[in-house]
Order: sequence, then C-alpha cells, then structure tokens
Amino acid sequence: MKIEINLKIILVLILFLLLNNIDTYIIFLIFILIHELAHLFVGIMIGGKPRKLNLNPLGVSLEFYSYGKNKLIYKVLFYLAGPLVNLAIAIAFMYIEGLKGEYEKIIYTNLAICIFNLIPILPLDGGKILKEILRVILGIGPSNKFMILFSKCFLFAITFAYSIVIVKLKNVYLLVLIVYLWYLYYIEEKKYNIFKKASDTIKRVI
Repeated sequence: MKIEINLKIILVLILFLLLNNIDTYIIFLIFILIHELAHLFVGIMIGGKPRKLNLNPLGVSLEFYSYGKNKLIYKVLFYLAGPLVNLAIAIAFMYIEGLKGEYEKIIYTNLAICIFNLIPILPLDGGKILKEILRVILGIGPSNKFMILFSKCFLFAITFAYSIVIVKLKNVYLLVLIVYLWYLYYIEEKKYNIFKKASDTIKRVI
C-alpha cells in the first residue's frame, strides 16, 4: 500500500498555530487516522486490496483497488467501521473515571468525526452506505444519479443553515467544514460525470 503525505498540511498547521488551536488540529488528525485505519482493517478482513493512504490538510483518505466480498452487508460494515471506532473511543473516554474533563476535546472530536461521516451525502461514509442500499433496489446507474442529486440538495440545505450559525457565532471552523464538504462533493460529481459519459458511450457502441 502506497502512503502519501500532502505537504500543504504544514500550511494548515501554521494556520491553527496562529489561531492558537494547534492541539485541536493534531487531535483531529490522530483520530481521523484511527478512523481510516479501522476502514483499512475491516477492508482487509473482507478481502479488499488497499491501494493508497493519503494524509492531507483536511484529514486522511483511503483508497482500495477492490473491496473483496461484494455483498451489501460487508460493504455496510466496511463503511461503518470508521464512525463506530470513533464512537467507541468517545464513549470509552466518557466513562473512564476522572478523564472526562481533562480529555473533553478527545470526546467531542471523536463524536464530531463519527456524526460528520454519517451524513448521508457523497463521498462520506453515510452517503456510501445509502448508495450501496439504493444500488440493490434501483441498480448502479439510477442510484448514482439519485445520490449526486440528493447530495447537492442536502449540501445546499446544510450551507443555508450553517450560514446563519456562522454569521451569529462567527465560527471560522464551520466555514471551513462547509467549503470542505463542497470540495468533496465536487470531486464526487466529477467522477460521476466521467462514469456517465463512459456508460453513454458504451450504450451507443452497443
């Protein structure tokens, strides 16, 4: 498996250092890495072949050549692995006597990563789970088309709601989150358009 580190992460480290929040960012990176390692472990257990682990300014991404066993239950377990590990860590720190106050950031960071990744939009874990379920019901083409449209509508709704919160609280982290979600969606939409063009070309040839 190839491991890549995006050097732009240094710029983000400097930004958070200037904002006096470097500890929050480092905690986030540590537990998002654990999140992806949980996906990696389950992926290997179900026969998947890992391709690349990329550490970037906004977290960690994991790519597989294939996901091994193709049954819906295995795919759902694969996508749930990361969020469930973060949830388990948060609960563990909540109930370890004397650690709740001292490790509050760890608890909230893991809860945030868990909840964020379960948002049902692409390419987050929640969106991938929903897409896999819809594939069984609708088929590959219609499920992909629905998820792209649904993700965009959902993002518009979140952006509107968060914009109000950002204005009231002047929270720069929420703004970064919204921008990051749109960036992820843009990449996913680009992949979908390439897939659609390829499918249309094959249909014309046939």
